[in-house]
Amino acid sequence: MGQAAIFFALFSNVVGQTFLLAVLPPMGRRLGFSDIETASILSVSALVLIVAAPIWGYLSERIGRRPVLLAGLAGGALGPCAFGAVVGLRLDDAIPVAAAFGLFFAARVAQMLVTAGLLPAAQAYMADTTPPDRRAGGMGLIGAAYGLGAIGGALLAWQLADRFMLAFGLVAGLVGLAFAAMLLLLPEPARHAREAEAGRLEIGRIWPCMAITLVAFSSYSIVQQVLALQLQDVLGFSSEASIARAGRALMLAALAMVVVQTLVMRFFLGRPEHLLVVGTALGALAMLLCGWARSYGEITAVLALFGAALGCIFPGNLAIISLRSGTGAQGKAAGCNMIAQGFGLMIGPLIGAVLHQVSPQAPFAAAAAFLTLAFAIAVATVRMRARG
Repeated sequence: MGQAAIFFALFSNVVGQTFLLAVLPPMGRRLGFSDIETASILSVSALVLIVAAPIWGYLSERIGRRPVLLAGLAGGALGPCAFGAVVGLRLDDAIPVAAAFGLFFAARVAQMLVTAGLLPAAQAYMADTTPPDRRAGGMGLIGAAYGLGAIGGALLAWQLADRFMLAFGLVAGLVGLAFAAMLLLLPEPARHAREAEAGRLEIGRIWPCMAITLVAFSSYSIVQQVLALQLQDVLGFSSEASIARAGRALMLAALAMVVVQTLVMRFFLGRPEHLLVVGTALGALAMLLCGWARSYGEITAVLALFGAALGCIFPGNLAIISLRSGTGAQGKAAGCNMIAQGFGLMIGPLIGAVLHQVSPQAPFAAAAAFLTLAFAIAVATVRMRARG
């Protein structure tokens, strides 16, 4: 039941995060924010993630996984309530643009400050409860939760593109339900205090994985930032239609990611490094093709390939980090990896917003270059293991 509670917790939180990332660029325009202002909300909140995640990871070694997870879910439930209130006030002209921007900015930063502990604690919990030879499958469960959450968030964006407050209310209720489930069903995993005290993290053993995390999340956040804008500015869809169609395309990408990760959990018993090589190669190809897609159908097909690539990258990368970290350093390693994830989420939206103003193809070219770099790192990791 513990792993099921972890799955539902991550799923519900990612539903909210994906919905926000999908609708915020066009919603920001409707609220009166510039594209750069909208990107700054995402980037600064990612900076908060960079600072907070390793602290939460350390705390999960000291006070346990369960308190950190519960705190994260509490923040995940309160954030959408604040977002819905700000959007409602602004659309009713009850507050000016500057006030709406400041309030939304503050709510997003506060939410990220608290929810930053969810993934480090969940990853550490999974490491506590899975044997080494099934670690890739265990991390695949985390990846599947992210994938299904991305599907749910994209579905919300698709179906409720013009009913923001209703969608935020549904997200808050879902995360609140996950909080209650975790409170009732999640036991603290069997760890020994001695392990937490002795766990020293050797950062040099996981830095290649952190680099891959950085470029993978940069690429993913670039796509999330510019997809609806590309549909609106290049293909001529309205604001509502661009949100709905972007949500549909991201939902298909997430579905492909879930299918691949499910296959990894069920059948993969090889080296996780090989998952990284395959995933980064497919991801670079997908981004290269996406930049030159000329119809909505082409974009959707290429994003499905991108989702399959992420389905290889995420569980493989998390498994390597876990296996290289040692028993007493799982939370610390996950927190450090969240630094890389936070940097990726911080720079990706800004890169996407700036490059989209230069050329609609430029953001995808940047994402392809990032994933090509990740492919080179993955190949080097395989060769180092073969020699050593």
